[in-house]
Amino acid sequence: MEDNRLYKEFSLTDGELRDTGYVRTPTLAQVSILYSLGVLFLLYIGFWAQKQSLYPGLLVTEFLLVLLPSLLLLFIFKYDMRKVLRLNKVGPLSLFIIFLIMVFAIPVVGVLNIINLALISKVFGKVIVSSVPTASNAGELIINLLIVGGSAGLCEEIMFRGVLQSGFERLGIKKAILITALLFGLFHLDFQRFLGTFLLGALIGFIVYRTNSLYAGMFAHFANNSIAVVISYLSNKFMQAMQGKGVGSIDAQPYAGDYFSDLFNMPAGQLIAVFIVWFFILAFCLSILVGLIIALVRITSDKVHRRPIETSGTGKTGMLWLLPGLIFTAIVYIAEGFSLMGINSEIARALTRLIRIG
Repeated sequence: MEDNRLYKEFSLTDGELRDTGYVRTPTLAQVSILYSLGVLFLLYIGFWAQKQSLYPGLLVTEFLLVLLPSLLLLFIFKYDMRKVLRLNKVGPLSLFIIFLIMVFAIPVVGVLNIINLALISKVFGKVIVSSVPTASNAGELIINLLIVGGSAGLCEEIMFRGVLQSGFERLGIKKAILITALLFGLFHLDFQRFLGTFLLGALIGFIVYRTNSLYAGMFAHFANNSIAVVISYLSNKFMQAMQGKGVGSIDAQPYAGDYFSDLFNMPAGQLIAVFIVWFFILAFCLSILVGLIIALVRITSDKVHRRPIETSGTGKTGMLWLLPGLIFTAIVYIAEGFSLMGINSEIARALTRLIRIG
């Protein structure tokens, strides 16, 4: 049976561990069940609500299907929310560095997503280019910032970096960050952006661990989503302005089967030039990103709280409760693959009916 004893928490100061008291964290079974329920809620309630009306549906998904179950778990089992969720202050300098980390992480995440799309295009023949909801005016921009940036930053961080990562820390902090990031990427149910979402989740998990503050993770998540919202808004405005001058078109093309073929059909010289430019932009952003992460590590040396690995009774079998969520995620991905390949077989229709999408 899984151990639910008190775990001593330690603070790392100048290379020495300092005892900071006890904290009781959720068990592996509890966080695994929470994740699987989240996937099922998203599939059978969240997607339906979003199809009825996007913004109210997003609020239902975030607050009722993601946030509420996470808080109920902590409340029902009488966990100390402040300690488990790491509800500690974060300094302005840390917030500034975190914001810059998110800015310079965008090109890196973007490159991973391009690689992700290229692989899918190679395997399935085409990709579907998705994007965040695009605002057409200042009012819609504010709504997008609050819903896409604010609600996701609050609710998803409490579930993933708050509850799940705390539970998985029984396995060690590195495993906790990576497992939580993996589940975070899968939870978005979009295998076309999985690599970028995984990196983002791992980066935010590391930020929460180093600062010992979930508020830092919320801020990082909000910053990332909000930057994407603002870029989408500005790009839309630019395209509208260009169209008004008779240049280009803003017609959307959701199916991008030729998304990469146009690139690779370039003359060899142009293609090499494009890759060289991309390489130097990525190298520059990556070097700045590494420097910012090092700076964050240095200024948070007195903030890190380590919850030691429990060598006995960790109840790793409790992670089997992840299987329902992972199985349904796999079904979604298989159905998406069939859709991309244009397969309309009885198996494809059965999978679609099972998960009630399409």
